[in-house]
Order: sequence, then C-alpha cells, then structure tokens
Amino acid sequence: MILFVGSEESGYFAEEEAKVLHMDFSYIHENTHIEKHAEEILKYENCQYIIYDIEQYLDDSGVITEWILKIQSATNAKTIIYAPGYNPRSEIISGLYNAGIKNYIFSSFLSDKKEDMERCINGFYENYGYESRGISFDDVPDNEEIEKEKQKIISKSIGVAGAISRMGTTTQCIQLCKYILYMGYKPAYIQLNNHGWIENLLEAYADVKHDVEMGKVEYLDVDMFYKIDKIPEVLQRDYDFFIYDYGVYSDPSFSKISFLEKERQIFVVGSKPGEFDRTYNVIKSNFFNKVYYIFNFVPETEEKDLLELMENKAEYTFFSPEIRDPFTYSNSKIYQELLPIKCQNNEEKKKFFFGKKRKKEVRGHE
Repeated sequence: MILFVGSEESGYFAEEEAKVLHMDFSYIHENTHIEKHAEEILKYENCQYIIYDIEQYLDDSGVITEWILKIQSATNAKTIIYAPGYNPRSEIISGLYNAGIKNYIFSSFLSDKKEDMERCINGFYENYGYESRGISFDDVPDNEEIEKEKQKIISKSIGVAGAISRMGTTTQCIQLCKYILYMGYKPAYIQLNNHGWIENLLEAYADVKHDVEMGKVEYLDVDMFYKIDKIPEVLQRDYDFFIYDYGVYSDPSFSKISFLEKERQIFVVGSKPGEFDRTYNVIKSNFFNKVYYIFNFVPETEEKDLLELMENKAEYTFFSPEIRDPFTYSNSKIYQELLPIKCQNNEEKKKFFFGKKRKKEVRGHE
C-alpha cells in the first residue's frame, strides 16, 4: 500500500501512478502539524510507502524530521518526500537527507512527478542519486557554476507576508522590486498566494505584456510570475533577486517553512485596532525572530510609541511612507536599510524610474 500524506489535489499524480503499479492507495488528509498525522498513519499496518507533502506543515524543520523518522521506525515503510520547487540545500531537505531520507519528488511537471515516484519505489535514487535530475545535496558546490545557482536561489530570496489582508503586502513587494531596479539589478516578483492580484492587474493596466505559458506578466519593467509550477524555471533565469509574496500569514496556503527559508523575511504590519492584535501575535512568535517589520499607514506621531512596544525588535522595524501607486517608486530610505546593495546605475538612468506613470488604476491590491 501507498499512503499520501497531504491533500488529494497534491497527491492525484501518486494515486494515478499507484493504479499503474497495481498497488493499493490511500490519503491521510492534510494537517498543519505532523504529530497529528502520526496516529492516523500507524493505523495502516501493511503500508509499504509513505509520501509526505512537507509544504503543509507549520512545524519547525527539526520537528518534522524527528516525527518522520519515528513513523518510519514504527512502520518500516519507505519514506518519500514530496517537495516540488524546494531547494535540495534548504534547511528542511538538508535535515531530512542527513538523517538518512534519500527519496524525494522535486519535479513540478506531472510526467516527471510520476517518474520520480516510480524511481523512489524501485530504489533508483537510493542507488544512483539525483544526477540525472541535475540535483545535488552537497553542502560544498562541485564547481563555480553550482555555487552561482545556489546563491541565486537562496542568498537573494526575499519573503514578504502580511499580518492581515489589505495591509499593503503586495505594494511593498513591488516597491522592493522598483528599488532593486533603481539600484541597477533585475528582480522577479513571485506570487505565492491565492489573492489573484496579478490576474486582476492584467485587466486593470494598459501596456501589460503577458506570457500565458510561463505565467509571466511584465509592467513598467517589473517581471511578475503567478504560476507556482513554473517557479523552478523562473529560478534558472538571470534574475538577481526573487521577491516572494506570501499574502497573509494566517491563510491556510501560507507555508511557514518556505517563508523562513528565505534569506530576508519581511512582515507588513499595522497599528490600528484589529491590526495590532495580529501584529502582536507575529512579533511574539519564536518562529519569527529574524524578521524585519514594515508598518503601513502609521501616523508619524505614533512611531516612537510603536518602537517601544517592539522592544528588542525595534532595530528591525521600519515605517513606510504613503504609497498611492505600487509601480511608482517612493524612493524611501527604508528599502536601502532593509536591503543594502551597491548601486550599479548612473544618475541619468536613476531618473528614469520616476517618470513613468500608469494608465489605469488597479483595484484591490494587497
């Protein structure tokens, strides 16, 4: 029997492949905590393979690894990790791999997922590794090119999430993109939420370029991507920075593990009634100790009091100016402090970023 621990939407490829292999198949439906899955999994006495969709979990990576090993020991079933789009050198994957878990499904395309699953089951990856997929788990790169790819994927990734909806999260993402462009580098905005902001933008703005197959929208020099299954391809393109928009952290689709793996993590928060309760929950969470905070829509008179409330996180706290148009760069000094990078643009080119204006107004931006 094959167990898929996760949603039917994520595991349908495994269900189809199980039919081809003439094997029984069942789901353990998704949960945010792996400990709650353990008892359900142990009910299946004859389980041979367990496929975990690790994207669902909000637990620390060490906790996830510990429980997977416990379950593996109790069931003697082979563990397969479903992690499309994950970097093999990320904290969660490295922890699992170093603990002896050798079978992974990294592919995003349906046919490749099925092939990966079959290879995991027949022991191919345990015996021959992932060279055929161009994947390495090594901490030390084999050559300079691998190091460049590692830096592209990990060291220049920025995750942005909001305390509540309509907090200005997407606006801050686009402002970061405009700042990076202003400094002479090339950013990519990646929509990792279900708010549909890019799709709405297509209808609301003029002069928008749209690559349907890639899920890419280009407007005022900002490249934006909305198809999650295309992320591995986006990461191979010549972008200097990747800005990930996670939407609201309390949404079911929010992946804490993925967010915390980004080199720079930013929360967009507020101080109004109804906003600060959510903000306070984020501030006090031990999971978010290295996060930067951008307060939106805060009167200047309140800034000092808020910095006192932030206590030891005050040095990581910033206040955004009012931004009416996300695509018009505000030139706020907070972005230089959030992401200090050396400018590669001359003064003539800098002026270009303040001249362009939108033709229509987009509605409902985050």
